[in-house]
Amino acid sequence: MDVISYIIEPFQYGFLLRALAVAVIISITCPLVGVFVITRGYGFMGDAMAHSIFPGMALALIAGLSPWFGMLPAALVFAFLIGFLIRKTGIEADAAIGILFASLFALGIVMISIWGSNVNVNLEDILLGQILAVTESDILVTLGVTILTLVIFAGYFKELVFVSFDPVGAEVAGIRVAWIDYLLLALISVVVVVTIQAVGVILVLAMLIAPAAAASLAANKIFHIIGYGILFALIASIAGLYTSYYGNLPSGASIALASGIIFAIVAIVRRRIS
Repeated sequence: MDVISYIIEPFQYGFLLRALAVAVIISITCPLVGVFVITRGYGFMGDAMAHSIFPGMALALIAGLSPWFGMLPAALVFAFLIGFLIRKTGIEADAAIGILFASLFALGIVMISIWGSNVNVNLEDILLGQILAVTESDILVTLGVTILTLVIFAGYFKELVFVSFDPVGAEVAGIRVAWIDYLLLALISVVVVVTIQAVGVILVLAMLIAPAAAASLAANKIFHIIGYGILFALIASIAGLYTSYYGNLPSGASIALASGIIFAIVAIVRRRIS
């Protein structure tokens, strides 16, 4: 098989083209939000939110609805509670996230145990996702969230950067720090939920954290970090899909693994040249 055929062959199939489209869109959205997740010390946020939406998912399933109808409201409630605890109690972000993560996940399990005897939850789909099974509507929803994220970042980018790097200075400058904090948390919520719907928890965490973390090692300026983060995510997505196709491996796990490998390479290079 020549090189051109090797490159083109996987994308002769519609399901792989749709998977590629979603992966590319996610590769833009997740690192963009992920840069601020890393900066604000919310690295645990994606994982915690992915588990803390379980009560909302359980409630939707018990009501006979698709789980996704309960996930977004639950994620927004979780984000609001995180912001509230951090601002009103003074505890660190990771402590607040950990408390809510454990409590809400446990609540979801209790709800399923009491009322969900007929509920069928496919945890493998939630964890690993089904990126090869995404539909055109999944692509449109993911694209819509990306456009919304880009519009919000365009309108509030300076404020987000200022509050992330110097919250005290931002307060003195008259920026509504609490509003910016809640806005960022809401954005993380929407991105995480929509991405989980398409590709599962593991890929969300990989794409939200690893490219942004690698980019923060490769660059110092915020625009460069965002650019590198998107580039690393795109490389991981494409490499993961090729690995999945030719190696007959799970696509979400392959992309997540590629993302982790990229971070490891960047970290090693950074250590050797520093």
